[in-house]
Amino acid sequence: MINNIDDALDITDLDPDLVLVKAEPPKPPKKRKRNIEWGGALIGLFAGVAGILAGRLGHIWPAFDVFSQFTAQFFSLTAAFALATFLPRQKAFFGLVLTAMLCVGYGLWSQSSVGQVAKGPWDLNPGERALRVAHFNLFVNNGNLNALEAEIARLDADVMTLIEFTPDKAPLLPKLRAQFPYQFECSGEPSCHLAIISKFPFAGVESKGVWAGPPYIAVHMDGVLKGLAVYGIHTTRFPHSRAQMRQVTAFVRHLESASGKMVLMGDFNATPFSRITTALEQGLGVDRLTNRPTWPSFFELPQLAIDHIFASKGIRVLGEQQIGNAAGSDHYPIVMTLGVDLQ
Repeated sequence: MINNIDDALDITDLDPDLVLVKAEPPKPPKKRKRNIEWGGALIGLFAGVAGILAGRLGHIWPAFDVFSQFTAQFFSLTAAFALATFLPRQKAFFGLVLTAMLCVGYGLWSQSSVGQVAKGPWDLNPGERALRVAHFNLFVNNGNLNALEAEIARLDADVMTLIEFTPDKAPLLPKLRAQFPYQFECSGEPSCHLAIISKFPFAGVESKGVWAGPPYIAVHMDGVLKGLAVYGIHTTRFPHSRAQMRQVTAFVRHLESASGKMVLMGDFNATPFSRITTALEQGLGVDRLTNRPTWPSFFELPQLAIDHIFASKGIRVLGEQQIGNAAGSDHYPIVMTLGVDLQ
């Protein structure tokens, strides 16, 4: 038995060459997961900002205008991932969830306007007249004529433009004649599937199907609306941005010398952020009065505001824009009431 600690056997006595090394504490795990979370959040943020900037480049190079069509979604992506960077964990996951929620909210905002069309009474200026206008892309493959007839009648516009008014939809006109006695459609023109129906008479009509500009139909109003022209337009769609821009440029040149006031309605296949809508506003001196998304209707959460109403300066909004029921179309109709002074 060893009584003195100095006599205790030292492990180095067993091996004089043995070198003792002090054990190091275990290293903490690398923060790889945190880096991945930050990486995902920053990628989402970068994608949103890049999309917004690419859309703005469309005002310089038409080919980039396709990105402008999704500017609202890119803003949602940017805002969602910017907020997600402040979360302690699962940044990328919450960024995606927030993006989806914002896009759903955007569609619901448009849907919130569906319902009874505003009817006034309106506070009119001297010489001003209330005019309810509506536009509806009926969808080329929509054969539900009963639903279309019911929705057009429900909107009860004073003047309405109908886009993708294909030959199979011709039976709508006689059915609607009692409510809309003045009608004009351009099926005699190649590639012109448009119509205008009205409660007020026409002094003249015109249409073009195949030309340098987009297919369009126009009526020059008579009677109490004499001096007002109403146009229905359907431009080509993105991603054919260059062809779309050429169409709009030709249309602006065609109307440069037009006199009197005008209302332009149609499927412009361009959102409020697009160079296309800006070119119309600046080229014709009109105001775009709409910004609610109208397409697509299939999931009842429209994301793209591509159906618009433009009006000359001095025509003001009385009843705010509303969308209607799709009635089997891939677009929602859009309706509003304007104050028109033609004195």
